[in-house]
Amino acid sequence: MCYAGTQAAGQKERGNSMTYEKEIPDFALVPAREPEERVLTPITQGAIYAPVQVTNITEKPKTTFMIEEDILVPDTRPDLKKILMMTGQVHLAEREVTAMAGKDDAVSITGDVQLQTLYLPEKNGVHGPVLSITSRMSFREPWHISLAPGASMLLEAEIEKIEYMVINERKFRVKITMCIRAWEYDDSRIDLFEGLATESLETLRDTVEITSVALRKKDILSIQEDLEIKEGEMPQTILMQNLSVVENYKQASAEKVVVNGFIYISLLYSSPGSSAGENADGKAGTGEAESAEGEPLYLCQMQDRVEFTQFIPLTQAGTWSGSNVCFDGSDLKVRLVKNEEGRDVFRLEGDIITWITLYRNVEKEVITDAYHREKQFVCDFEETSCRTLVGVAAGEATIREVIPLESTREEVEQVIFVSGEVIRSESRPETGKIITEGIVLGKLICKSRAEDADEAGYGFFSLQQEIPFRCVTAVPQMNGEEKISSRVYLKDLWAEKISGKQAEFNSVVLVCSEVMRQAPFQLLKNPAFEETRTGRDRRSMAVYIVRPGDTLWSVARKFQSTVDLICQVNQIGDERLHPGQKLLILR
Repeated sequence: MCYAGTQAAGQKERGNSMTYEKEIPDFALVPAREPEERVLTPITQGAIYAPVQVTNITEKPKTTFMIEEDILVPDTRPDLKKILMMTGQVHLAEREVTAMAGKDDAVSITGDVQLQTLYLPEKNGVHGPVLSITSRMSFREPWHISLAPGASMLLEAEIEKIEYMVINERKFRVKITMCIRAWEYDDSRIDLFEGLATESLETLRDTVEITSVALRKKDILSIQEDLEIKEGEMPQTILMQNLSVVENYKQASAEKVVVNGFIYISLLYSSPGSSAGENADGKAGTGEAESAEGEPLYLCQMQDRVEFTQFIPLTQAGTWSGSNVCFDGSDLKVRLVKNEEGRDVFRLEGDIITWITLYRNVEKEVITDAYHREKQFVCDFEETSCRTLVGVAAGEATIREVIPLESTREEVEQVIFVSGEVIRSESRPETGKIITEGIVLGKLICKSRAEDADEAGYGFFSLQQEIPFRCVTAVPQMNGEEKISSRVYLKDLWAEKISGKQAEFNSVVLVCSEVMRQAPFQLLKNPAFEETRTGRDRRSMAVYIVRPGDTLWSVARKFQSTVDLICQVNQIGDERLHPGQKLLILR
């Protein structure tokens, strides 16, 4: 039996008169066209590009490493009984990395930490009630980090934590946790497509503001300044010195950059003092020890500021959109010397290394779409972005924290010395403002009441506490999506006794921030004309009904017309189209 016959008989029995051909849709009966042969002709001659220099600045994820070393008490110093305070300052041998062996290689982080240690000796003597040891801890650590070919990197190092343990009266162990931050500067060129030399294109353009690093420069300023000692004071030994370089303001002109700042100085020193026993701040000193001449020794703190103005000449003139300044003051130190008049003075001397980065903002028109009115123009689009400098900002916050005395035996009679350092900070953007939060480690050396002195006759102890801070800096032009890079300084420090069991720590925190914004855009690449063997049917007139999402540009592109012609023919302005609207299209 034939299958086809059976099927036809079945259909007849069911009263279905449709044939096999009638079940096929009409459009399927139209003979298929032969595939059009498409020929793509790249435009290698006549394409116009505008090169733009772009510097991508990337803050690398920070890294930490530890250095550990045993420190010996010098033979000329008495035995150690207790460590009161320890501070350190990092000096990097090289702060700029300009070349690496490969894309993913190790950067050698080298330098040293200058460590200052205050301690109580086992026995009182001519050296004073509190002694200091200055030592250097060298380090060399590999840091495996990727770096783009031809890029450079700027390094910054800071101490995150100092831990110590007394091993015996002649030796103590120090473990320092260091934090390394790095910024990569990658100079590259972007070729912006501008059009064709021999053909006219209809183009859709957008304006992008691109920030490039116009100039980076290092400058060295030598400092030598004598600090006056209060009348009646005769400093014997500088026990501890904390120095920090703080920016006041900066101004970049066409030919130079003017940087104004100050060096904040905090000294702890011993002095025979006056008969009243006053220190440099007019407060009662301590006289538990005697000098070689038999005079009582006092501990004194001196706080001062030395202002400086730095003029940095530029090798090329230009108009700058902003600048960034950072300092390296690890070479600065204070010595006790005699001046030309034979008087004892504290002399601040050394070099400040200043790194200046100058930015230039350039507005560029970028072609985001294009077509030809007669030919089929095709191209690729590459998503990219650039950084735009929104601005720089500075904000301040005041810290006030009461530090309780945990020991039940000691009581505060007087705060002798105050020190502080920023151990953590982070800035985040919000609409119209920058929020900077972090931790300041406050350190105090206090004199205890006479009845609280230990068996050796010393009445000194130290206090320290991690103190949180929060600084809000107003930047109205921010939308909350920016990248923030901040540097945090302690602008001032002071402390005072509240009661026998409490001391108050005060500081002014200065936050200097740089605000960048990512500007995404498309790059038109690989322009070409597409041709077919059979010519396309091109109508000179059409009526188009607007669909949701249509724009004047998309309609003009669809029919290879122009926005101006559509507006003119339909007597409309440069307005938004609405679905269902009818447009007469002329080519």
